[in-house]
Amino acid sequence: MSPVTLFYRVEMVDVDSSRRGTWLPSFAGPLGALAIAAILFSVILVIAGRSPSATLWALFNGAFGTKFGIRETLTRCTPLMLCALAVAVPARAGIFNIGGEGQLHFGAIASAAVALHFGSGLGSMTIPVMVLTVLVAGAAWSLIPGLLKAVLNVNEVLVALMLNYVAILLVEYLVHGPWKDPSALGWPYSAPFPKAAVLPTWQGTNVHLGLLFGVVAAGCFWFVMARTTFGFSVKVVEANPVAARYVGMRLQSYLLITMALGGAMAALAGLGEVSVIQGRLRPDISPGYGYIGFLISWLAGHRFLIIIPAAILIGGLYSGSDELQLAAGLPSATVDILLGLVFVGVLLSGPIRRWLELRQRSLEIE
Repeated sequence: MSPVTLFYRVEMVDVDSSRRGTWLPSFAGPLGALAIAAILFSVILVIAGRSPSATLWALFNGAFGTKFGIRETLTRCTPLMLCALAVAVPARAGIFNIGGEGQLHFGAIASAAVALHFGSGLGSMTIPVMVLTVLVAGAAWSLIPGLLKAVLNVNEVLVALMLNYVAILLVEYLVHGPWKDPSALGWPYSAPFPKAAVLPTWQGTNVHLGLLFGVVAAGCFWFVMARTTFGFSVKVVEANPVAARYVGMRLQSYLLITMALGGAMAALAGLGEVSVIQGRLRPDISPGYGYIGFLISWLAGHRFLIIIPAAILIGGLYSGSDELQLAAGLPSATVDILLGLVFVGVLLSGPIRRWLELRQRSLEIE
């Protein structure tokens, strides 16, 4: 038996055995993080003289208690879901993609380029051309830190962080300079997108096609990673890069492919924001969706299907923030405190999840 065959057989046995009864550890992490965040948030509310139950109910009611709240939640969760997928895909190969914010902005630039220069002439092909252009642009932008990592072993986190600011400033330059709308009375906006360059929406709301893109992409990534040879190879690269290199696997290829796929997802979020939400390219198109997507991916344990409800939940926190002002008399920025506590919960729930996994494996052995 060759070393390659032996390696793959050992890994396959481990994968098959780890699939049995994994639902508890899979959900224990996210639920544990949310429980820890809720407890800490309640303590802060009590110190501030507020009722935790009334405040949390106001937040929930604002997000899911009305049709308007549900629509806003779905609208907010769309870029969050796509940015979370931008983190989760490279994470499966052991790579940290912290550049979702820049990839989102670069996708917005690519969207504006097609809409402003070709939108009127492409007709019914405008949306397909925009989507394809945005996917390529996002993949290309994310390949910058990917190539530097693969070729020169440069830290991808630092490069991606710096590229975030480059993409944001590039948007600033375009809307203050060559793409500035002369009729905008001095405001730094581009011209409005033509109607053909606006993504389809649901019944006249801001819930747009990007939501379907996110859900379908999450399902496709789950299938590829769980049921294909490529997904298994990515798992091997993450689990043991040294052994993967020993059996002849090209680690750089998997690194670049997963980074490109992640960048494409974040770029789609930029397409939705400028096409539907803003209707034009302008500064401040994102309140930090790329960074919040990083939190969501970690909250979901980089599991693609769990990212969907996690994104809906975090989107609900933002859509329910207005209700905090009306019903609880708290500033909408209170949601940022809660998100910070969720991140703390993610850090604390990791050891709990690992303990459950070890406990479950010990019971299987017994």
